[in-house]
Amino acid sequence: MHLIFEITPNNVAAFEKLGESISEIARVGCVKKTEEGYRESMQELLEKVGSTAKYEYFSCSYFGKEFCLVPNTLFSSSSPESLLQFTVQRELLKNNVEYNRLPEWGSVIIYELPMWIKSTLIPKAPRIVINHEITHVLRHLTLGSLVPLRCHLIIHEEEFTFVIRKDGNIVHTSIQEYQNEEDIVYHLATCFTQLDITSKSELFIHGLGTQINEKQEKLVTLLKKINLFSQAKIEIQPSNHLHFQKLCV
Repeated sequence: MHLIFEITPNNVAAFEKLGESISEIARVGCVKKTEEGYRESMQELLEKVGSTAKYEYFSCSYFGKEFCLVPNTLFSSSSPESLLQFTVQRELLKNNVEYNRLPEWGSVIIYELPMWIKSTLIPKAPRIVINHEITHVLRHLTLGSLVPLRCHLIIHEEEFTFVIRKDGNIVHTSIQEYQNEEDIVYHLATCFTQLDITSKSELFIHGLGTQINEKQEKLVTLLKKINLFSQAKIEIQPSNHLHFQKLCV
């Protein structure tokens, strides 16, 4: 059995994965968006989870907008914190910089991982594997045929992750803020136009929660009205992005 955590700026949640079935155990909103506030929300979640003795695997997906994806050669010639600092205007704390190696893509993803995450999760589950959300998507994209042009969109309350694999290569990874579904459509349309995506493609939309599901339905309706996406197979898969974590444990 597999215990899965998902951390976003607005929620912390825990899920149980048994075979191919995923069920939500608990979810706690992050009302106080300070380090202490997030720590309290995580502690509340862990109390709701209770004993972890029955679980064999533990993993966590962290969704944070401060990240960069760099080739192995660049990573080996510089420090993770200095590379990430190029993409962040405020000063980063060295202890808050983490990275995941992606040998499948010859790359490394570097990101900010607040210390409260490790300090609350590791005592509860010492064997837990904590990765950035994009890490899970990129590892999933190494499975099966690399021929189909494939996109993964993970929608959260105020931001979304978007990844595109084209011609067997990762050509786009980003995290964007949005206010409505039209903002997401605009970003997707910009990417498709700039990358000259006109052939058949697959677009999988993920994300959990009643409000998120409503946004997904509205988004699909909007996309199907636009000729640019006429060749795209669009499919809503709410919890599939959590299944991707099995590749990281």
